[in-house]
Amino acid sequence: MNKRPKKFVDQITSNIDNPRSYQRYFSTTLFLTLAMFVAAMALPQLAIAGCADIPMAVVGPMTGDWAYDGEEMRRGAQLAVDDINAKGGVRGCKIALTVLDDKYTPATAITLAKKLAKDGVRFVIGHFNSGNSVPAAMIYAKNNTLMISPASINPGLTEFNFWNVLRTAGRDDVQGTFAGEYMADHFPAQNLAIVSDGTPYGDGLANKARKALRAKGHPETLAKKIKYGQGDFSDLINKIKLMKVDVLFFAGLADDFGSIIRQTKEAGLKVQFISGDGALVHDLPGKAGPALEGVLIAFSLDDRSNPSAADVVARFRSQGFEPADYTLKSYAAVQVAAEGIEMAGSQAPRAVAASIKSGQPIPTVLGKLTFDARGDRIQPDVTMYVWKKRADGTLKMDFQSP
Repeated sequence: MNKRPKKFVDQITSNIDNPRSYQRYFSTTLFLTLAMFVAAMALPQLAIAGCADIPMAVVGPMTGDWAYDGEEMRRGAQLAVDDINAKGGVRGCKIALTVLDDKYTPATAITLAKKLAKDGVRFVIGHFNSGNSVPAAMIYAKNNTLMISPASINPGLTEFNFWNVLRTAGRDDVQGTFAGEYMADHFPAQNLAIVSDGTPYGDGLANKARKALRAKGHPETLAKKIKYGQGDFSDLINKIKLMKVDVLFFAGLADDFGSIIRQTKEAGLKVQFISGDGALVHDLPGKAGPALEGVLIAFSLDDRSNPSAADVVARFRSQGFEPADYTLKSYAAVQVAAEGIEMAGSQAPRAVAASIKSGQPIPTVLGKLTFDARGDRIQPDVTMYVWKKRADGTLKMDFQSP
């Protein structure tokens, strides 16, 4: 652009022979050219100056037992906003981020959702737990607000088919499918069992695992449902022994799973145990004891190892903060919202949501993400981990090679 005025003037003066005519022509043309140049330069400046900030909120548990998860959300979203704004914002508009504490309680989440709707905030990064995200999403849907959760993994969140819901986190029922396929592929000649704790979470996970096994032509040898929190699992252990179970997938939470692992070991049985992320909710090592060594867990990918996140991870670590779990998913959620606005050419939430759900790949710190019509990411967010004993005798969950 800087070269064009000179080149333009050179062209229009090259055929003028009369110096006076040249001077008059040059003066007039230069004035008009400069006026056009200044006007052209002023247009984007006026557009930026007249562009209001894009209100956005990150909402999660900023206090209480889950405050560290909320801190990960806050840090991830804030750095993403800072990075986007440093590059000129979104279509020339800066993002203004508000941080709110929903205290991990649905009632507070509902109150905050109403407040954000009233305040005109149309883009929300949150919530953390599905119990908050679902009721908040209903309010957002009625008030023209787009919600992108970096943490809520309950399948029901997107099964309601709200127009306004997306998530950079995966669905936890994917873990059931993944575990079923893993068992069929890695233990094809062994007796397999699927045990649910009887909760909606456990039953959903167990059904997915069962379908995956049968799709692979390897139905389970034993299917069992326990009572959540029953404590004594002698009946289950007797069935494991009777059916000669080699591998058991447990769909449920940590307390029951840990007790089953420990009691099975005490009964002298050798069983390969597998579970999903529900097994990590409480102190699994404390419940299972040394028998936890070798247990497999289907869980979310470690986003820190993604090459697309290398720079952001390095910057977080330089600040003395380890960007684990929900940090990078929150960073990515802001990226998805910003790119959706770019693709839509508008800040209208419905148009933005439609653009994101169009199947167009969106570059993020998690790699390129695409979303289906429900708002779920198409790229799987699950891999297998194994509990290993460290040199000091403690147990640590580590990546399990395929």
